[in-house]
Amino acid sequence: MTDPAGVTTSDDLCRTYPTRGVHGRLVEVIGQRIVGDALAPGTDLPREVELMDEFQASRTAVREAIKVLAAKGLVESRQKRGMRVRAQDEWNLLDPDVLAWYAASSPAPELVGQMVELRRMIEPAAARLAAGRRSEGELAAMQAAFASMQAGLDDFTAYYRADLAFHRALFRASGNPFIDRLGAIVAVILEVSFRLQRRSLIPASAGLALHAPVLEAIRARDPERAEAAMLAIIDAAALELQTAAERGSG
Repeated sequence: MTDPAGVTTSDDLCRTYPTRGVHGRLVEVIGQRIVGDALAPGTDLPREVELMDEFQASRTAVREAIKVLAAKGLVESRQKRGMRVRAQDEWNLLDPDVLAWYAASSPAPELVGQMVELRRMIEPAAARLAAGRRSEGELAAMQAAFASMQAGLDDFTAYYRADLAFHRALFRASGNPFIDRLGAIVAVILEVSFRLQRRSLIPASAGLALHAPVLEAIRARDPERAEAAMLAIIDAAALELQTAAERGSG
């Protein structure tokens, strides 16, 4: 999605912080500038009055936005010297908003590979648990998302939202609230994947065909098959994603 200022924003289903309103827009724009290297680590943030003028925001809104960014590890306060961008290794990379700001940029091939590694660690295990624990309602949610994926094959945005809903429903079906929360992180990693796939024109029908065995295995309460089918989705995407990332950064 794109806000009125032309800033690419992420689907709110992926996010921990709302992107609407002056306060949300401040967090979003400054966060993207930091992660996208327009505000490099070690540099000072613009002064409060400068941000107030640029965003037509109150001092309170600016200060609250800075607090949010500080909580995400992106900025720090220095006594009598204002706010400074922190080093990248101090950022909270597991924060869905920080990941989303990476998704809005052109992520490096190395980062894409690391995201795929994280998916391999988390999603097959979530699928295994979902097959053993899912309720009828959770299965119905996955089935509805899959049907929406089918209906959205010719509409990238609709397909993306349905695919995201499928994965979030699967995480909820794991029966583990901690794993369910990891679904928000995976959702943003999926957003990176979708952006790169759109750039490389991978057909949505290929992804749909890989999701069907996952749904069937969870419907049949077959943990081993669900785990293997989810791993197949990730493995099938990995090479194309890396190739697209390399092409985009070249």
